[in-house]
Amino acid sequence: MFKEVKPEVTDFIEQSRKQRNERRDAKARALSAVIIQKNWRSFLVRRNVIRGFRSEFDFKILEGNGVKLTQLIPATELLRYVKYLKFHYNSKLDYERFLVLIRYLVNSVDTGDFKVSYVSLALRKPTLVDWIITTKWLFSTVVEYMGSLDPSIPSDSKVLNIFLSFLLIHTNCCQWSMIQDEKLKPAMSRLATTFLQHLVQKSLFEHLNAVLQKGLARHTPALTKVSLTGIFTIAMRPLIYEKFPQKLVISFTRNILTVPGFILHINSMMNEAYDIIVNERLCSKIIMTLYDSSEEFNILLSKLDGSYVLCLIANLIQLSLLETDILASHCTEFCVVLSKSMHYLGTYVGSKKSNLCSWHPILGWFAQSLDNSLQSAMSFVTSQLRLLWNGRMVRLLFADLYAQAELNLPELSKSDGRSSSTGHHSMNTTCTSQHGPGAPSKAEKLAVLGLLPPISRMGGSRSAGSDVDGYGHRVRHGLSNFLRQISNSSAYRARFRNKKEITNNYIPNLSTGRSDSPGPSDLPKSLKAVCMLYCFTSGSLKEIRSAILAGLSLGDLLPRMWRLISCCGSVRDWAHVIMNSQSVHHLEPHESHLMQIFASATSNLLSILDDAELFELKKSFTIDELCSMGSFFNHLIYESVIMVPDPNQLKLWSPSCKDDNKLNKTNESVAMHDKNNKSAVQSNSSSTVMPNLFTICLRLLSVIYERDSRHLFTPPDFWLISNLKVSAFLADLRKPKPHATFLLKHIPHIIPHKERVILFRDFVREDKASLGIHTRTNWLTDDGPVGAVITVHRNRIVEDGYQQLANLTSSQLRMKIRVQFVNEMGLDEVGIDLDGVFKEFLEETLRRVFDPSLNLFRVTNDQRLYPSPTSHLQESHLQLFEFLGKMLAKAVYECIVVDVPFANFFLTQLLGREKAGCYSFLDELATLDKELYKSLSYIKHYDGDVSDLEFTYSYAEDCLGQVIIHDLCPGGRQISVTNDVKISYVHSVAHFRMYKQIRAQTASFIRGFYSILNPDWLAMFSPSELQTLISGDSSSMDIDDLKQHTRYSGGFHSNHRVIRWLWDILRRDFDDRERSLFLKFVTSCSRPPLLGFANLEPPFCIRCVHYTNEDQDVGDTLGSVLKGFLGVVGRREEVSRLPTASTCFNLLKLPNYSSRSALKEKLRYAINSHAGFELS
Repeated sequence: MFKEVKPEVTDFIEQSRKQRNERRDAKARALSAVIIQKNWRSFLVRRNVIRGFRSEFDFKILEGNGVKLTQLIPATELLRYVKYLKFHYNSKLDYERFLVLIRYLVNSVDTGDFKVSYVSLALRKPTLVDWIITTKWLFSTVVEYMGSLDPSIPSDSKVLNIFLSFLLIHTNCCQWSMIQDEKLKPAMSRLATTFLQHLVQKSLFEHLNAVLQKGLARHTPALTKVSLTGIFTIAMRPLIYEKFPQKLVISFTRNILTVPGFILHINSMMNEAYDIIVNERLCSKIIMTLYDSSEEFNILLSKLDGSYVLCLIANLIQLSLLETDILASHCTEFCVVLSKSMHYLGTYVGSKKSNLCSWHPILGWFAQSLDNSLQSAMSFVTSQLRLLWNGRMVRLLFADLYAQAELNLPELSKSDGRSSSTGHHSMNTTCTSQHGPGAPSKAEKLAVLGLLPPISRMGGSRSAGSDVDGYGHRVRHGLSNFLRQISNSSAYRARFRNKKEITNNYIPNLSTGRSDSPGPSDLPKSLKAVCMLYCFTSGSLKEIRSAILAGLSLGDLLPRMWRLISCCGSVRDWAHVIMNSQSVHHLEPHESHLMQIFASATSNLLSILDDAELFELKKSFTIDELCSMGSFFNHLIYESVIMVPDPNQLKLWSPSCKDDNKLNKTNESVAMHDKNNKSAVQSNSSSTVMPNLFTICLRLLSVIYERDSRHLFTPPDFWLISNLKVSAFLADLRKPKPHATFLLKHIPHIIPHKERVILFRDFVREDKASLGIHTRTNWLTDDGPVGAVITVHRNRIVEDGYQQLANLTSSQLRMKIRVQFVNEMGLDEVGIDLDGVFKEFLEETLRRVFDPSLNLFRVTNDQRLYPSPTSHLQESHLQLFEFLGKMLAKAVYECIVVDVPFANFFLTQLLGREKAGCYSFLDELATLDKELYKSLSYIKHYDGDVSDLEFTYSYAEDCLGQVIIHDLCPGGRQISVTNDVKISYVHSVAHFRMYKQIRAQTASFIRGFYSILNPDWLAMFSPSELQTLISGDSSSMDIDDLKQHTRYSGGFHSNHRVIRWLWDILRRDFDDRERSLFLKFVTSCSRPPLLGFANLEPPFCIRCVHYTNEDQDVGDTLGSVLKGFLGVVGRREEVSRLPTASTCFNLLKLPNYSSRSALKEKLRYAINSHAGFELS
């Protein structure tokens, strides 16, 4: 349709297009050249102008006046130069000029000359606007520079002081020397407020935080007194001028109070700080703002790392001690704010090491990283935190508790003022000594420099006309009203009408409180809030928990708490508190917090005090109070368990402590007691957060019970629950019901010891049944499976027994073991083992291996056995210990009592009780090594500087003439023992001597022991009761009990003359050793059976025999019975033979002797022969 375009036309079009593009590009290049030339000329002009400005500035300010400042230029001209600098300011090029300008401006204000003073421009209407604009720019630049300064660099420190001077001068318009007219000051104050608002908008607090972190987050503060004073003053001005608005208070808290040790350094360096804090009521306003702004406070905490929350807490604690009125007027709010902060910390505290955790010196394993600079300043933070459990702070927070005369302890009020080693000073309000309890001790003053203000200052902070207690502290009246209601209630009058009954009756009030009697829920909120604070503090500050609880043990605070608890409601009321504490909102003050902190601190205290302090010196609690406390918590735990449908809902908490970590704790509690009270403190294992209330109460009950087991102070049957029917309880166990099982596991002492032994034997009987071993009905037959048959030479009992039994399995060892003895001639001994031979083998084996001459075991001063630290000299000593554990367990399993008295500390480790954190090795060290105990006691109570004694944190042991040094901690031989760590050192030595030194031997013994016995079976017993289970009653053999449970055969009867002679000889002629030999002769065991001879199986029997040889024994016949019954004396050969015995059947075979003397002679010879089964 269309003709093809010719090539010439196409080329023409293309050429035209190219020409148009070239013209367009040329035009663009020309335009670009014009723009470039324009900008270049502009740049040159600006550069020349700026150079001119800088030259003129340098000539007028820098060179002419910047160095010597001999002559100041007029203020209007100065303003022009400041505007010049602002116009062309470059942070890199003009930094030095800016510094000189700031110095110049500061000096111009000091002159007071209206013509040259820079601030005089604010009084001139033409220059006011320009002056405000330039001054704001100067403020912004100064603040920006401040954040980048490092106070540890001398040059930066000088610059910081210049900047702070500029800010302080220009934000305090009322202090300008040229302003004399009072009418101008309101306007100037508004101007200063404008400047301060501008500073806050330009991140004043954030930049101050950066400076403070660099200057204070160090081992040694880099900020000078002048710098710190300036920072504190400029930080406070926005708050003061604007009357503490919420936003500024939150910002101040986030950026200033989170600096480690800020208030500590302020108080020690800046004398004016105290006046500012008190006059402005800084702490009260901060606390009330945080309390009222709960949502904003939560946001603040969420934005802070946990370590900085800890710094905030520390600063608030010390701030409250500078303004003590807050602890009376806003105690609840103060405690709630700190508790919330502590709870936030607790959410990050871990119980063990993990890849996501870092080690924190106060919090332990922490789920956030800790920067090195902050870690360097932790010593300051720790010093501030100590104030919370310092004696003065405790008295301030618990002022209402101390003020109640009803809670005084008569014994303490009459004391001569002597302090115990744990610092339990008398604190009744009538004390009027020259240096009364209200004044801080010398140790408190010297603990940390500047931590507490002078006493005169503290007095100045009290409100006029306020009620004060005997210590000069303001009193809250809530507790007084509460106690008044209790004393007026009918329940109180009915319970305490008979004063004598109060003293002697330890059974607590079990009834539910009457309607007119206030209960635990009616306790004052302030008291509950204080207890809540200490609960969260001890739960979150894991590594110094012992120190916190030790601080609460000072004075008579805990006895006062106990008296308050004991008169506040019944046991069932407190049981309901335990139940409610499982679901109560934990950040609200609750009556459970009182019980929680009391039980925790008392558990810690009772594990600290040794027996002499507790029972002889009667420190802290009286014996009656200990008994009342034990009874109360015994019934409380019982009532709490039966109150819940499922006791497993009680959420038991168990300590996850490692044995070796027990003493590797911080020395907080050591320093606390050592400086103030010279107390013996043992570090206790702790948890990441506080366990639940039930567990804490259960632990306190365990501590009291264990102490009573070791040193009896309660009357007989004290621990039994009166309204508990044992038969019904045992029936519930056999079903089994969860309540009975739970009670047996955790408080087995509520049922009699005899019933627990029977229960143990029932467990063993059930275990035997599972192995096919059933109770014998015929003692003449050998039924049931046999685990092993061994042959033992009399002169190689231990070696043969170990060789043949050590490698048997647990099931085989729990079965019957049959023994064939071989005599010295190499011949098999006469006799068939129906348990009697094995019992003899077992007792003889244990007697030999526990002989101290073998060096597997040693004896204490009171002849009690414990593993020898040098047992490694024996070949395969650990295998021998495991074998011994198995043999002893086999004896217990078979209800065979053996005369093996163990040291109580070894039995404690055998039961695993040393891991509970309530056991002190130091208490029993005297039984092991009296000289070492005396030396450690001397160190503990040494009044001088312990470092003069030149001890190191190590223990030197003499092993076969060679001195071996053991480090008690890594590098211990290089660490000197000082007063701060001497208590920790004392307990470390005791722990090493009684635990670490024999740890391997004990572990092997326990491994063998529990391969036979179930640990749950023995958990019912205390260490002393376990010893009874092993060795029977320590009393001598009860002849009347044996006589009552003896059977007779062969014509003998109870009135037969030979029988009467026998009992008379045993009672009158034989001593305890011979009676034991007699018992061993007839039963193979030298100790009477546990719970008496009624439990001897088969029952003891005495048979009259009429033959001269054992082979002639055909049993009882009618003739032999008649001869024995009628007392017919046998042939001469018959009555001249010795008595014999069949130990398998507990059978004594006696000829019908003609005289008492013959019976005594033959019997004495027989029991001393040790001839085994070949006696004739």
